Amino acid sequence: MRVTPDHLSASAQNRLPTVTPVVDTDELPAPAPPEPRRPSRRRVLLLLLAYAVIVAAVGVLVSAVRASEPPATSGSAPVDGPGDASSEQRRDTNDPLRPQVQATLDPGTGAATEAALRRNWPLIANDEFDGTAVDEALWNPYSGRTTDDVGQHVPGNLSVSDGTLKITSRGYETGGMAWNPGQLYGRWEVRARTQPGTGYGPVVLLWPDAEDWPEGGEINFMEIPSPARGESHFVLHYGEDNSQVGTSTRGDFTQWRTYAVEWTPDHVAGFIDGQEIFRTDDAEKIPPRPMHLAIQQDIGPFGKDWIPPLDETTPEQVQLEVDWVRIYGL
Repeated sequence: MRVTPDHLSASAQNRLPTVTPVVDTDELPAPAPPEPRRPSRRRVLLLLLAYAVIVAAVGVLVSAVRASEPPATSGSAPVDGPGDASSEQRRDTNDPLRPQVQATLDPGTGAATEAALRRNWPLIANDEFDGTAVDEALWNPYSGRTTDDVGQHVPGNLSVSDGTLKITSRGYETGGMAWNPGQLYGRWEVRARTQPGTGYGPVVLLWPDAEDWPEGGEINFMEIPSPARGESHFVLHYGEDNSQVGTSTRGDFTQWRTYAVEWTPDHVAGFIDGQEIFRTDDAEKIPPRPMHLAIQQDIGPFGKDWIPPLDETTPEQVQLEVDWVRIYGL
């Protein structure tokens, strides 16, 4: 028969091995995890102080590095030489930028000196302003708001007398006009003088016929925003971000001067009194489509520091006077 502990003697039962009962641990509650040890308040303050010191040190290092770098818009062309791509300036806004490259006029060249005569350019069209009114077969007078919507273009502010065109600005009324039609490539020359006056900026330029500025380009070959008229800018605009390259030339631009631009498939060049003050042969910068001549006097404020606003020193009227316009072929 099967022997069980109940049928064994007491001594035999004492010799039986001890059996440990099996316990189902799945039924036991899991021990609670220990609570995280919180840093003391003093330790937190020390960590914050250390972080602040690191941030300050990084800021000082970054400022020192930036200060040691040359400005992105500075030009390296010689002061007495024509401007080139070294004066390039890129921007994302429409504000004009003053060219960093400087040119100096040769005192040996006279105001009547034409780049066309020096280079034997063939004349294909012109306006000598010998009549008594603007020839609207050649020009389209402006009518509407001015640049940056500051004032109003009034056709009546254009007049022709004594052999010159006058564009007169009075208060927030001014004038301008565009040659009709434009062309692809050529040479344009304009003889003009300006009157001093805070708040007005006379400009002679080429503008894209397709009105696709800035991709279509813009060439300002006479731009004089300073009230005293002591500096003329040649500014070439190009590219979808309105990048700019150009030259600033000091002189007395209240006197008669001849301003010219030469635009060909392989270069753009600018001239004052027959002297070359700008040139680029960078294909990226050369306007891609037909352009037309425009003459206007803008009203400030325009740009961050380009044309200042009218003030108490502004004369009752300020004129841009043009003796003649001549267009040459290639």
